[in-house]
Amino acid sequence: MSQSGDLDVNAILEVFRAVRTEETPDPSEGLRERKKRQVRQMISDVATAMFLVHGFDKVTVAQIAAACEVSEQTLFNYFTTKESMFFDRTEPMINAVADAVKERSGAPLIEVVMESIASEIHPRRWEALHDADQLRFTRLFCDAAVESPTLVAARFADLPRFIDEVSIALAQRIGAHPTDPQVQLATFVIAGLVEVRVRSAFYNVKRAKSFAALNELIHRDFLKAAHVAEPSLTAFDDSRNTLHRSEDEPGIDKGKRSVKRQ
Repeated sequence: MSQSGDLDVNAILEVFRAVRTEETPDPSEGLRERKKRQVRQMISDVATAMFLVHGFDKVTVAQIAAACEVSEQTLFNYFTTKESMFFDRTEPMINAVADAVKERSGAPLIEVVMESIASEIHPRRWEALHDADQLRFTRLFCDAAVESPTLVAARFADLPRFIDEVSIALAQRIGAHPTDPQVQLATFVIAGLVEVRVRSAFYNVKRAKSFAALNELIHRDFLKAAHVAEPSLTAFDDSRNTLHRSEDEPGIDKGKRSVKRQ
């Protein structure tokens, strides 16, 4: 990686460790859960540091396992694929959006979606670094992601799970079935907002003069997209008043009620 400069794997890991010291532990987290989270984070950090220095396609799973001093099977106990070690924020983002949609049923859907996407795609994990270092690491990450055809394709690997999880949450929000067309369309609108934000980061990271400026550019693009998405998501929330449940729909379990228009 040409832009890694004088950074090596150990130097990047030192930065990651410094950032972790600023994180606030979850008081409700049990010892077993904490250990599992720490092992998962260690694997992700080591793998990411190796990817940034050497390039994703040149690093093998065996090399990552050796650097982590664990077996390859242990790696796959925490990550289903090598690609998911790089995109390690995908699962938390899916869970954050789905949970927010379900738990904040009284708040406007567009507001819930925007807040949950923004908090997970750009978490406050880099605040311990100076602005220049935040921008530098963001550029390194984006470079690694676009230089590998495998990673370019992997960006959409979790789309089916995103659709499943978010459509279930949306269905519960209005008392519909996950396959309802309104639910499906709203899910794709939300997925589109995620993609707009990600694409904006990849496009603007080369243009921004500072990390703060990068965030402003991303936020601007996100607001423009949200302005277009808002009528659809507001109409979706309003649709709960025009739907009723039917337990007699053929092919639908009792626990999964279908939707009919009144």
